[in-house]
Amino acid sequence: MLKYFTQYSLTIILVLIGSVSAQPKSLAVMDFEAIGIPPEEAKVFTEHLQVELFNRGRFTILEMPDIQKKLAERGFSLAKCSSAPCLAEAGKLSGTDLIIGGSITKVEDSFSVTVRMVDVKNGNVLKMFIYQHSGNIISLLSDGSVTIADKLSDPIDKPREKRVVAQSGEKSTNNSGDSHSSSKKVSNPGGIGPALASCLIGPRVGLEMNEGNDEIYLSEWIALGGLVVGGSAKWPFTIAGNMIANGTRAYMAYDRGGINNSFEGALASFFLGPRVGNELHYRKVRTNEWLQLCCVGKILITLEAYNGKTMSEIEIEEGLRK
Repeated sequence: MLKYFTQYSLTIILVLIGSVSAQPKSLAVMDFEAIGIPPEEAKVFTEHLQVELFNRGRFTILEMPDIQKKLAERGFSLAKCSSAPCLAEAGKLSGTDLIIGGSITKVEDSFSVTVRMVDVKNGNVLKMFIYQHSGNIISLLSDGSVTIADKLSDPIDKPREKRVVAQSGEKSTNNSGDSHSSSKKVSNPGGIGPALASCLIGPRVGLEMNEGNDEIYLSEWIALGGLVVGGSAKWPFTIAGNMIANGTRAYMAYDRGGINNSFEGALASFFLGPRVGNELHYRKVRTNEWLQLCCVGKILITLEAYNGKTMSEIEIEEGLRK
């Protein structure tokens, strides 16, 4: 009876996760400020970027005519609105969750595009980088808008992100925890710390600690706490303990998988580990991670983390990049 009750509760939780995570955030793209180029070219670039973001399906894109109408009704000027405070204010008046803006500067035969993504609710800059492009305006519209849209569509793991400089045709570095992420060098990777992290929190946690990403996220700590509480609960509190363990893990699955990769990511995070679902859009699931379902994989991955293996090394060796 207890087994069926727990499975039923888990099913309801995961269905709720799927319905919540399936709702994309609304996004407005403001006209980029033109510096050294005609305003018409900056406007065309903005339209190209908006189309590229729409095609990726991660956001609900608000149309500029609707935004301009709302802002005009409130007496808000769109002239040179590229700073974070101005973008946040424009976003609040237009009723969007996220807003993107910036400037395009032409210096001799190259373009420098400064881009900001702002969380309208709290005014935080979620992403900020400079994209350098060598070529004419046509190649900036075709190639540059694609590259910038890719960077803006990447998942956001941290609320604050370092300033990034990206060259045309090159991958950049940021703190989003994916292929663009940079990490500090670890002098002595491996040991009991990464091994315990992979065993208790998630298979990739210790492997990423070995390459410098030693941050453990709040939802991961919460899931670990729920596991401890649930595992220690004795009759007649067994049912409550199981619900706590499953509920905290379901929250972790939403936070570390559902937000970035919808229901599929939430399922992967719940059953295989938090960062498996969070990285599902660009890394395949490992055989050892599937083997966790019968405990063999957990032992193998724990030993990998103890011996100093990193997730980047494994990605190359096993061809995990999608």
